[in-house]
Amino acid sequence: MDFHLDSEQRAILDAVGTINARHAGAARIRVLGGDEPSYDHDLHKHLREAGFLDLAADGRPLDAALVAEAVARELGVVAAAYQGLVAPCLGIEVEGPITIVAAGSRGPARFAADAEVVVTITDGCVRAVRPRPGSVTRVKSRLGWPIGDLTDLDDGEPLADAHPDEVLARWRVALAIELVGSMSGALDLTVAHVSDRKQFGRPIGSFQAVQHGLAKCAVAIEGARWLAYEAAWSGEWAAAATALAASVRAAERVRRDTHQFTGALGFTTEYDLHLWTMRLPALAIEAGTTGAAATAAAASRWPTSA
Repeated sequence: MDFHLDSEQRAILDAVGTINARHAGAARIRVLGGDEPSYDHDLHKHLREAGFLDLAADGRPLDAALVAEAVARELGVVAAAYQGLVAPCLGIEVEGPITIVAAGSRGPARFAADAEVVVTITDGCVRAVRPRPGSVTRVKSRLGWPIGDLTDLDDGEPLADAHPDEVLARWRVALAIELVGSMSGALDLTVAHVSDRKQFGRPIGSFQAVQHGLAKCAVAIEGARWLAYEAAWSGEWAAAATALAASVRAAERVRRDTHQFTGALGFTTEYDLHLWTMRLPALAIEAGTTGAAATAAAASRWPTSA
């Protein structure tokens, strides 16, 4: 794996950055409803029309992961990771939002009230259902995404061309890369805060304890990022489980430390930090519905002998 972005990948990120600057970010979330935003169909349309949601379908899953990370970093209220990384494995045409849940899951799910397709994964089968518009009840949430209640929705029809292990692996990669993007945004905001906020006549970011704490966050995020890139690039089941386990573990540190270093300000809704950090436990909970990623990674790398 080449750890340097090529010129085309840099151009993709520049273009996505331009779209994000116009159609994403904390200000955009507040326009969409703040802590309970509506789905950003405008951002979804711009990403799709530019071809950024079809990269994995064109054989470029790593580029799709780069796009998903950039969108998550800028608080995009779209299912870009699902659309870019998981949809190509389903064998069906999907243009609108996707919701993915484990078999038997009922109740709240991300994007469900707006989903064109709801995908259900079991050990032996992938199913999909296309809900009728307005048939999924919208649920109030403060997690940074629109949420729908799947209680009354059936599991749909089996997808003959979708392999459960592949779809599960791509789901894990999508969650891992969303965690990385969300953690990166939270850390960026915190670094800016400690660089500006002063105590005893000095920026608090100049104190060694703060520097060490944020450095540990940066190292954790960077490790999770490259594991997620490797999993997207390789498509290996074990790599996907490893990446998700690392991202969930890093998210615990980042959520705790970014709030610690912003003090009381970090616990106010007027400050934007919660827009990133509220997503971290939500993604971690969703990651748990894919099965225990750390256990899956260990079992795949060190299988028990017969």
